[in-house]
Amino acid sequence: MTSAYARPGGTGRFTVIHMTGSRAAEAARALAGELTVLACGAFAGPPWNETPAQARHLAGQILADTAHPAFTLALAFSGRGPALAGFGYGIPRWPRGIPGTGPVRGGTEPFELCELAVLPAAQGRGAGRALHDAILAASGPRRRWLVTHPEARPAVGLYRAAGWHAGQVFPSRADGSTRLYMTRDR
Repeated sequence: MTSAYARPGGTGRFTVIHMTGSRAAEAARALAGELTVLACGAFAGPPWNETPAQARHLAGQILADTAHPAFTLALAFSGRGPALAGFGYGIPRWPRGIPGTGPVRGGTEPFELCELAVLPAAQGRGAGRALHDAILAASGPRRRWLVTHPEARPAVGLYRAAGWHAGQVFPSRADGSTRLYMTRDR
């Protein structure tokens, strides 16, 4: 599904495309290189300070997650070009690596908003919110969760404004850096 989004008073316009299942998986595989470059740009600065190797690892994780039949992908294209300005994706799965979380006996598997990345030049213009909303709209009615950096103020602000609740802060299994677990009902 495609929708145009322009933030009132903003300086740009984005077209957001979201898809699920095999169509989303095919798109992610076709755009793997572009998603890696975008992740490098989005997460290179503070508080993430990620390296190109970490962006390549993220792209590998995205490709692994495409195997899930409910893989959901959203892409934001800038009106200038059009160029890929951001992406986000998610899949249903239980939290992992977060102390005190995990499967609930007989519970419905929650939806993880796995990644949301917007190029620095497109940040603050509504692309992140448009991606967020498209992914959640396609995920169906279920509990949701995500992990972010507690010092990523724009991201945390977006999530709080969209109804997410901050949970525990915990060390990342990958590198020990601090992460914030957030949840949202439906």
